This record gives sequence, structure tokens and C-alpha cells, in this order.
Amino acid sequence: MKRNNSVFSQGLFFLVIGFTMVFIPVSHAAAPAQDSKLIISDQVAEKDLYDIISRQIDTLELRYPKEQACFFKIREAVKLLLPQNRNSVNSLEDVFLSFCSHLEAFDNRYSDVHAARLEIESAAETLLRKAQIAASSKRARPKTGSRRPGADLYSVCSSLKDEALSEELIRICGNQVPLGYKGARTVIFETLDNHDGMVECIYTGRKIQTNQEPDSSDMNVEHSWPQSLGAVGIAKCDLHHLFPTDSKANSKRSSFPFGMVDKPIWEEGESQFDGSKFEIRPCQRGNTARGMFYFSIRYNKRIPNNEEAVLRQWFKEDPVDATEKARNDAIEKIQHNRNPFIDHPEFVDQIKDF
Repeated sequence: MKRNNSVFSQGLFFLVIGFTMVFIPVSHAAAPAQDSKLIISDQVAEKDLYDIISRQIDTLELRYPKEQACFFKIREAVKLLLPQNRNSVNSLEDVFLSFCSHLEAFDNRYSDVHAARLEIESAAETLLRKAQIAASSKRARPKTGSRRPGADLYSVCSSLKDEALSEELIRICGNQVPLGYKGARTVIFETLDNHDGMVECIYTGRKIQTNQEPDSSDMNVEHSWPQSLGAVGIAKCDLHHLFPTDSKANSKRSSFPFGMVDKPIWEEGESQFDGSKFEIRPCQRGNTARGMFYFSIRYNKRIPNNEEAVLRQWFKEDPVDATEKARNDAIEKIQHNRNPFIDHPEFVDQIKDF
């Protein structure tokens, strides 16, 4: 399952809103350091996004006619993100990752195409976000209006199991209003995980004093479900699986699966790593497990059997506490959906395979 090559980059980002372009310095928590990348506003229409991609590919194809097979694969992948060709929201993330892998392979062969790749990839990522939002709005239940957090959402779920329960939970979770990745990072460090001016790394327990997003070399945001394995588009900024982490610990975890470690080559704050598995300190294990179960259901992603067995064990060893419930309530106020496995931990046993 591990993928070493990230499709994401790090550095100066351009934010395109209409025809205005401004510079915003940001960094990606789970990605290796790379060059700058465009972020294109979701207000740009799908047709215009496709035109951006087609124009760049046409130019590259004239320069590199021997790469027609690669360009064909890129064109076919991006077409699947267009409204008229979307078969299922469940395949959108995989389509995007396939698209990026073809694009990255081309970029690695030539030294003068990186800028074009960044524009193509950014336009495709915007198409992905728009596709995810459109698909989620079709599947989501209508908002319940004023209610106390967590109430009346799950009235039909108690008698459901396995696929039927999963489908119902997908509809319930589909009300998510994405913040964007920059917005998610800001919320995490300024309010959501900031307690009296202190933010704590979930892996090591190291705390920093801050009232804003810190330098990424110090502390950044962990994607419990790695970006390279499908946390892209609106999933990339979904707060239910994002947590503040020490940058070195985040780098050690990378996209490796969670698991129990016997012979660690790195350890800090009761978390440890053996080169192929990452074991989380006991007080965070259940929180991460419930975040992973949420992601699996919300985005229809499979958890490998060995990893799932460990996550189920951690889920039971570290039950939901008041802090985790409060975080779930806070996330609902921000992105308008909840983690059902915090509200109803018993749902985990009603689903035999994530």
C-alpha cells in the first residue's frame, strides 16, 4: 500500500481568484519538499479548467511528440473528472492519483516541464474538489436544522450492519463543507487543537506555544490517511483525520501503515517506528483509529486487513473521552459533519470489514 512518491509539492503557492493572482507561502505536512504549485479557485468553471489542462498538454505534445502515449493517458484520466463522465464518487480520488502518476512520470523524464505540470495538476485538483463536492451533495441527507450536536442523526442506524450501515453513514457524513487545506491548517493551530495557547503533537506529546500556524519545520499537520493513498481533494482538508504533529515524527510516519512495533529504529513520546510500521502512543491510538474508520467510510477507501486488525485493537484500548467528543462537536460547527464512530462507537462492531 505504501507509495513513496508524493504527487504534492511544497513552497510558494499561487492563489488564482478570477484573474487576480496573489502569493501565499504554505507547506504540505505529509509531502516531501518540492517546488511551488498553483492553487486555482473553485469558482473557475469545469470547462475552463479543462481548457487550461488541454492547452498545456497541446503545447507539451508539440515539443515531445514521442510522448503521445503518456499524453493520451493523462487526457483520458482528466476526462473522467468532468461532470458528464463521472461514474462514481468512489473512484474520483483514484482517477486523480492515476492522473498525477502519469504526469509525474513525464515530469521526471524532462527538466523543463515542471511549471506546466504544476498548472495542469492544480487545474485537475480543482476539478477533483468540485466533483467531490457535487457528488457529496447528491448523497448527503438534508441538514436537520437546529439540534444539539450528534442528536437525531443516527435514528435508522441501530438495526443496520455492514454495507447497509456504511451506505447510511456515507449519507450522514456527506454534509461536509470543505475549508480548503490552508483553512484547515489555520483552524487546527489557532482554535481546534489550541488549548490556552498551547498545541500538542499527537505522536510525541511535545507542545509548542502559538496562536497561529507555526513554521512547518517545527510542527505541521498529519494526515492520518496519507495523501499519497487517497487523501486528496476535499479529503485532504477533512478535519476528522487531521491532527497537529511534530515535523520529525510526521516525517517518520510518512505514508507507512499503523501497527505494533517490536524493534524500533526511532521512538519518542511512546510512539515508535521500525522502518515499515508506525506505532502510536497509547493515549492517541483510539482517536486515530476512529479517524481512520471515518475516512474509510466517508471516502469508500479500504483499510488493509493487518492494519485494520491493529486499529480495532487500539479503538477498544483507548475509548472515546470528553476531549474527543468536544473536538467532534467543534468540527461539526466548522465543516458541518461529524465522525459517527465518536458518537456511536458500537458502529465499529456492526461493520465487519472497513
